[in-house]
Amino acid sequence: MDIHSTRRTMSDRNFVNSLQRGLTILETFTRERPKHNLQQLTQATNLPKTTVLRLLRTLVSLGYVRYEAASREYSLGPKVMSLGYATLAGMDLRDIARPCLHDLSRLSGQNVNLAVLDGIEAIYIERITRKQLISTDHTVGSRVNTHSTAVGRAMLAFLGDDELRDALGRLYDDPETARDLRLGREQFCRLLKSIRRNGYAVNNEEYIMGIRAIGAPIFNGSGRVEAAINMPVFSRSVSMKELTERFAPMLVNTAREISAMLGFVKPAEGPDVQESEGKRSAGNRASPR
Repeated sequence: MDIHSTRRTMSDRNFVNSLQRGLTILETFTRERPKHNLQQLTQATNLPKTTVLRLLRTLVSLGYVRYEAASREYSLGPKVMSLGYATLAGMDLRDIARPCLHDLSRLSGQNVNLAVLDGIEAIYIERITRKQLISTDHTVGSRVNTHSTAVGRAMLAFLGDDELRDALGRLYDDPETARDLRLGREQFCRLLKSIRRNGYAVNNEEYIMGIRAIGAPIFNGSGRVEAAINMPVFSRSVSMKELTERFAPMLVNTAREISAMLGFVKPAEGPDVQESEGKRSAGNRASPR
């Protein structure tokens, strides 16, 4: 039995609830909300205040959380940062992709980013910067959504059947995300299908006004989508025609080059998005709540 399997549930006797609760507290701190007081953390985690306070004291003593007495607020400590950088630094993908990203940035004169999928979010793990895009201000470690970003859509479109059904379910089960998406399931599935057919995704000011972007998937040796690269541009400087006709081929070629270096040899055959969603919908109808 694999003792490190990620397919654990809270009913598993090997599942440590206290560890899960501590990690839930750490995950509450985001780029948008880097500081919280006790009441905010209690509300965000849905845990008893006494439990949150006990976990916070432990995390503070270990250096994973800092407490500011003057404001009575908590923030992430240096231990968390060191873990994050150690994880990112250990990713072979970054070392493999970096020279290709530099070449692409130099050839295009644009910024280029590398991201990996984490649930229904994309995390930037490498950035090559040539132009300052004030509106984005993303750094290594920044998270962005997958439904309205080119880099996220590029990965969603090439997920396997089970992963795609799970991602679509999580996207549309969240009311706020569903509203932000502004597309019905069938429309979004058609969009993902077109991305798979074209080999790249486009974001036309859907994530940030004034910024367009293209994204292309990267595959590993087993044919699974491993990551994606994207190229954001100022809308006032680069038209959609130039983005798709001039820059998209550069981006796709770079993604293919990185994929080949990871051992990918076969053309990707993504799942039929509409079929996958249809199965999920049928399953939901068969098992009403």
